[in-house]
Amino acid sequence: MFKKLWNSFNSPTTGNTVDATIFDRAKLKMLNEHFHIGKKLRYYPEYQREIVFNTVIIAYCVNSQFLYSRDDVLLDAEGFPTGFQVSGTSVLALENVQKFQLLVPDTSDMEKTLSYATRAELGRAGQFRQGNAITLVVETEKRSIPTLDTTVDRRHIMKAGPYEGSSTVLVTPDFDSLVLADKRRKQRVETALRADLYLAPDAAPFPCVLRDFSERSLRLRVSGASQAMPAMAATDQVVIEFKLGDATPVCRFRGRVFRRTDDFCVIDIEHLYKSGDFENVKSMDIIEIKTGLLNLRS
Repeated sequence: MFKKLWNSFNSPTTGNTVDATIFDRAKLKMLNEHFHIGKKLRYYPEYQREIVFNTVIIAYCVNSQFLYSRDDVLLDAEGFPTGFQVSGTSVLALENVQKFQLLVPDTSDMEKTLSYATRAELGRAGQFRQGNAITLVVETEKRSIPTLDTTVDRRHIMKAGPYEGSSTVLVTPDFDSLVLADKRRKQRVETALRADLYLAPDAAPFPCVLRDFSERSLRLRVSGASQAMPAMAATDQVVIEFKLGDATPVCRFRGRVFRRTDDFCVIDIEHLYKSGDFENVKSMDIIEIKTGLLNLRS
């Protein structure tokens, strides 16, 4: 399967031979550009976007052989992979690859930071149970976000090499899922609701207007033609508050600046204030707020 690594995998009823693998070289080039060895990124397990952890790709595993350096991926003049350097000087041609996986650290300890209810959703075996989905996401300031779904193969204790003794996880990429997702391509709710922007805990709020709201971000615009957004740098942490009605509690989000102009700013949502503290934003939180925005009455 190379749309799941190779396109065709036909075994005859007798014997153990398989047809030659047909690789989607463009997809493999995308993977090597955005999810290369040594790449630091984020991930969420079992499609639960509210659970986000950090990780790094520490190796490719090709035909059960580990590659720890980007230089082990052989490229042509246009940047398309042509094969892999394995066992020192031996070269494995692309058409001979039968199995391709990514090696990441076993970050099971991070589950301790989750609430009991959230850990329960992951099950007793946790996020790296065999067959679980792990979605890798590359953090970028660009509009397009590389994302890749993978499936947990197994936990693996390294017996040799630079990570000897380390607990790791082998995941198999689904090349069909490898896309450059648009940060803004979400089901946005447009609105014109008054909001307050806080740049620091002890700072006075900057009054502005919430113009749209989605699963991952919100956009604020200045409330007057003569105003300008305050100075903010990309990734600065801010707090945004707004109310969905007089009888409703304040919605208070904490996030980071994605883009800022004099007229507007886009904030990537990270946490929602609930029960006296900031917590990870859950899907139901987003649904409730969208419902409130869609049913505002003037």
